[in-house]
Amino acid sequence: MVDVDTNFDRIRRGVWVGPNAAKPYVEWNDLSRVLTDLLKWARSPESREKFDEVMYNSLKLLLTAANSDVKSKVEKLSKLTQRDVDTVTVTIIATANIIRLLRNSVVNLPRNQFLQVKTGLLDTILDSVYFYHDVGTKCHRVKHKIPYVLTYTPLCIEVIRAALQLTSNLCVGNHAVQGAVWARLYPTMFNTLLGSIDKQVKNFVCSILFHCTAWNGSSALEEIMNGEEGKEMMRSCIGLCQAPNSLEWAQLFVEGLICVERFINVYEICKNDNLVFTLLEVLSEKVKTSPSGDKKQLFGELESAVPVTTFLFLAKLLARNRQHIIDLATGSESPEGEVTVRILHILATVTGLFEHYTRITNNTPFLECVVKILNEINTKQPIKFDQPKGEVSPDGSFGIRRELIRVITNMSHKNKDHQDKVRLLGGVHTVLNHCVVDQQNPYLAQWSIVALRMLMEDNPENQDIIRGLQSQNIVNNDDMKKLGIEVTKMDGDKPRVAVVHPEPEN
Repeated sequence: MVDVDTNFDRIRRGVWVGPNAAKPYVEWNDLSRVLTDLLKWARSPESREKFDEVMYNSLKLLLTAANSDVKSKVEKLSKLTQRDVDTVTVTIIATANIIRLLRNSVVNLPRNQFLQVKTGLLDTILDSVYFYHDVGTKCHRVKHKIPYVLTYTPLCIEVIRAALQLTSNLCVGNHAVQGAVWARLYPTMFNTLLGSIDKQVKNFVCSILFHCTAWNGSSALEEIMNGEEGKEMMRSCIGLCQAPNSLEWAQLFVEGLICVERFINVYEICKNDNLVFTLLEVLSEKVKTSPSGDKKQLFGELESAVPVTTFLFLAKLLARNRQHIIDLATGSESPEGEVTVRILHILATVTGLFEHYTRITNNTPFLECVVKILNEINTKQPIKFDQPKGEVSPDGSFGIRRELIRVITNMSHKNKDHQDKVRLLGGVHTVLNHCVVDQQNPYLAQWSIVALRMLMEDNPENQDIIRGLQSQNIVNNDDMKKLGIEVTKMDGDKPRVAVVHPEPEN
């Protein structure tokens, strides 16, 4: 039995194809078995070091020969014998394994990446993507007349997957390769592959897009932003971020656009349909999730916080559409309001990240807007202390008051000017009114109490408001009565808690 090192040397010397070939044609069946062993062998760093320019030239010849053999057969699909059918199957499998071997050989080895580009393998790989896409399309078109070609479609997808994954690996940190790949695949083939039925194909396309655009100064980024086909491509990628079938690299691609300060451009592209919710969800996850070590390495210099300009834009958008929030919170219909509420949720989180986003936490006009919205909501529909309990089905108004108070809490933290601004706008009393349990706003009372604490801290003027409060009428709700508790007034207008016989339940 021939060992793996010997087979590696045989391929390198061109025993199967090239000037040293023993036969005028390739025994693809034999080669396919050899390649399967080499794939495992090439996983070790020591084995990958053995690849050189001669080996890559030999693999390029093999790949070209395989494509040529398949092409000669599929040009006359209706006339293929059973032997031809089997030969094409084995040849496509061998092609996929050649590309996988090339992929394994470049892992953590920039020298090998450079050699693959130098020998022209990149062009051959991209030729294979185009070729096997055409083969798969042709087979799909004649499947009813020639049923056996259905076996070729998944095999073609295997080749395309391997080719795209290798291309993505070659693009990492190499602007020259990125430019060459972009010139070959943008925009037609990118859009075509994003429409593939195969999730992995779409994922690898998004990986290439990420590497080509996720850095400042990328010419590909400018092209994708300004062309109609590029915008359609972005819409496709955002659609691939939708749960529950979101693709990891689609998510990373959109995050990359956000990190290079292109959120506003992307928002404008998808603001008129449901894709805007997906975009905002990606942004929300980016803000809330601490990046892993792998992600930091992947993003490099971009893995700082999301640019604050993104949130300043959202704050202006919220202020412009404030009526949407007021309408939803007071029971009126507002078809566009759900987007504005989603923006409010994001800003409620961001204003709590004091170390990263001081420009938004110190944005006094935004605070004024939020306090005025809360005041108007409470004026139009005062919150009730004694609310009937029951199951709540979250609707557009769910959590609005709580999120507004979260923003006030975060922006008043150790900020005397903001504490004073809330008082001058009448916001202290409004926050006091929200120290109640409200099923439509979970944790409303808790956030209101925290907000009061932030507003009172080192602020005598705000503290005087609390000191000047006078007790009003006492309300005993049904739950208190069932527990046998009743609150009454004593002399001096002080409340007194009394234990009474609990009311029997009907």
